[in-house]
Amino acid sequence: MNDQSINQSINQSINEPIPVLKLRHGNFKLLPHDLISFWAKEYGEWSELEVMLFGKLLDPHANVIEVGSNQGMHAVPIAQFIAKGKLFCFEPQRIVFQHLCCNITLNNLLNVYCYNQGVSDQCANTEIEASDYQTDWNYGSFSIDKGFSTEGEFAGEVHRETISLITLDSHPEIQKLTSLRLLKIDAEGFDLKVLAGAEQTIAKHKPVIFIEVHSDSIISTKRYLESIDYCCYWFVSNRYQKNNFFENSKEIKGLDTNFVCFHRTVVENNGVPDYLVAVNEATLDRVPIMQLG
Repeated sequence: MNDQSINQSINQSINEPIPVLKLRHGNFKLLPHDLISFWAKEYGEWSELEVMLFGKLLDPHANVIEVGSNQGMHAVPIAQFIAKGKLFCFEPQRIVFQHLCCNITLNNLLNVYCYNQGVSDQCANTEIEASDYQTDWNYGSFSIDKGFSTEGEFAGEVHRETISLITLDSHPEIQKLTSLRLLKIDAEGFDLKVLAGAEQTIAKHKPVIFIEVHSDSIISTKRYLESIDYCCYWFVSNRYQKNNFFENSKEIKGLDTNFVCFHRTVVENNGVPDYLVAVNEATLDRVPIMQLG
C-alpha cells in the first residue's frame, strides 16, 4: 500500500466518530487524522516489537524517561511494565499531549509524570508550530525546530504557540531519581540536543538509550554516543506483524529505525542481548531487520 492509499484509508476512518478503542495494551482515544492512530486502528498496536524489547529490558521497579511520547502508544505499556517505578513523559504538541494524558488516565496509570514541554540542551521559551489537527498527517514526525514539515510540506492550518524547553539535567523530579533504566528519545532531529542536556543524568545512571535515527543522523548520533562511552546496536523493525492484536492480515509496509545503546561497562560484562547487531559505519547499507520471539 502506498502513501496515497494510506491517506485514502485515513480519510475513510476519520469520516466516522472514533470511540475509545481497546488495543493490545489498554484503552486509547486516538487523534483522528493522525497516521499513528490509523495504524493503531488497523492493527491494535504500534511498533509492537519495540514494546516487546522494553518488556525484556524493564522490571517493575525501573524508572524510565520518554522524550516524544506522542499519544502514549508506548508510554502505556511501559508504565504497566514498571508498576513500582516512575515514567516521565515529555510531549511538546499541546493537542497531542492532551491525548497522551487522556490515555494515561483511561488506563489508571498513577506512576506517570506528563509534561507539555520540549527537551533540549538549554532551558528557554520558544515558539513552535501548532495546528487544529484536522489534516491527515503523521503528527508523530513533528519537530520543535522544523514543525510539521519534516517528511514533506504540511498543507494544514498552522499557527504558533509558546512552550518551555527544559533539560533533563535540570528537571527537579528527575534529579530525585536514584536509578534510571531506560532513556527513550524520539525527537525528530532534536535528539543530540536532548542527549547534551542529559549529560549528567546519563553519566550518573548509565541507562539503556533507545533513540530513533534517520539516514542523515545515523553517523552523528553514533559518534556522539560513542564519545560518552556508549555502544550502539540496530533496532529496525516492521510496524506490521502477522500476529497483530486485531489479527489483520492486510500488510501495510513501514519500518522504524532506532539504535538501542548500552554503556561500555554493560558491554564488557556481556550484558547486551545476543540478538542485537552492533552498528558498523562500513555496513550501513546492510541494516538487519529485527525479529523477536
